[in-house]
Amino acid sequence: MKLSAEKLMGAKAQNHTISTEETQHKINDILFNMYDHRLCYFTYTVDNGIYQREEIPSDKHMETVVAATSGIGTQHTPFTGSSNLAANQNYTKETFFIPWHQVKEFDEDKLVFSGNELQRDEPKECYSYMGIKDWNVIDQDGEKIGKIKDLIIDTDRQQVIGFSLAEGFWKNLFGHDDKYMPVSGTPNWESREWNIERTPDLLLRDNKDEL
Repeated sequence: MKLSAEKLMGAKAQNHTISTEETQHKINDILFNMYDHRLCYFTYTVDNGIYQREEIPSDKHMETVVAATSGIGTQHTPFTGSSNLAANQNYTKETFFIPWHQVKEFDEDKLVFSGNELQRDEPKECYSYMGIKDWNVIDQDGEKIGKIKDLIIDTDRQQVIGFSLAEGFWKNLFGHDDKYMPVSGTPNWESREWNIERTPDLLLRDNKDEL
């Protein structure tokens, strides 16, 4: 089966041992091996709201009021009084990585998994769909083949097999609809481009089933 990475964004991620709505999350990225383009991880992010109440001295509080209302009828000296409590809200985000070997099943609506890993940084030797989305695909002559709009995943081979391209001279030459090409080449993180060599495999396809 061939699936669109773009359509997998927002799919429900659910641990197969827990089925409550509170434990469901949404996929927000997919990571692939940089060398053979095999599936590595699906990710989702959890927002943790941390509320803190901080006491602000009355004088400092009134300075803030004066500054905020400066020029809007602040002709009188502000009242002084007891200290005010101001609420500050800080958010932290935690990204969870679901290793491919722990995925039980998935499609464009739902992903069922058996475990995940909490990591601070993306695993090395991987690239993510959201990381390269909208990059230009450039050949060895510096010509823009198109812009990466989507990645096509073959679930049987468990890897990316092609790009869906928007824009670009070659795409427009063969029609204005999005075109597909087999994945090849390597990401260039410095220039934020995907570099390929023009080969017979570059022939653009009209739909993903031809990849």
